[in-house]
Amino acid sequence: MLGNNELALSKAFAYILGTERKALNEFLKFLNINIRDTEENYKETSIEIEYSREEGRTDIEIQLNNEYHIIIEAKVKKNRVLQQRTQYLNCFDNSVNQKVLCFITQERDSNKQVAENIEIINTSWLNVIELYDKKEFTENELIVEFLRFVSKNYKMNELKEILIQDLSDTVELDRYKTHNIYRRDPTFGTPLYFAPYFTRDANQPEGEGIAYLSKILGVLTLIPNQIENFELDLRRFKNDDNIVKSWINGVKLKSETIDNPLTYYFLDDPVQLKELLIKEAGNHKGVGKNWIAKKIPKNRCVSFQEFVTRMNK
Repeated sequence: MLGNNELALSKAFAYILGTERKALNEFLKFLNINIRDTEENYKETSIEIEYSREEGRTDIEIQLNNEYHIIIEAKVKKNRVLQQRTQYLNCFDNSVNQKVLCFITQERDSNKQVAENIEIINTSWLNVIELYDKKEFTENELIVEFLRFVSKNYKMNELKEILIQDLSDTVELDRYKTHNIYRRDPTFGTPLYFAPYFTRDANQPEGEGIAYLSKILGVLTLIPNQIENFELDLRRFKNDDNIVKSWINGVKLKSETIDNPLTYYFLDDPVQLKELLIKEAGNHKGVGKNWIAKKIPKNRCVSFQEFVTRMNK
């Protein structure tokens, strides 16, 4: 467990899963793998690290006979998962009932996909920390040491807070205002909140600027006409018939001819701000620092502190 690179972290996590039955069972439930928590199943479970294949070397692999096969790729700091998102799709045991490719990164990421009957789950070390930061686990000295190791060595308190993006397209405005959805090209990493910036061309009654703040309840990357296959996931985000129905209709909105995956943020009801927040004007050095100016770049995130500071100006 010495060091602070990806290998050290994946070895530490694999050790916890391999020595603490309750920890493994909690992680399986987190991945939506339904298996009986028995001593026999635990003894039959295989956990391997740095498994070499023709496609590459995986960080952690977990398998129980023909029940499930999990491949975990661990990333820390600025390392991003790119090629691995499809690199290991052919590595799964075809005889198992459930196949999961799990990416654990330093960004808080709840995105989920399905490819070739393989569930692709994106999560973060922050979520892993939260998974075991409970009384039933924090009374276990080994798990406490693991949580300290992760938090101290990898500075896991870093996360994206509020995503701000321009919104002007009439269909996307309708999707946001009517169905509480923000759609974009495939992306990874999940902020806590979304704040659309209504452009001047949007011609919205609220005016130009940020008028609303919406909590992000969950993220899915999918082909729009497959949305009904994800109803259980939507109910995990919020178990409300009306909201789930609205989300499904929102994904389908003007999407009949789309046959490529897109990322959808499923949002809670927006909170309207008392005053519009606008971009910082000017051409001086440092304009828009920690905020927004001119054209908002893709994936522009700001902190709660900066957002509240701008509200109080």
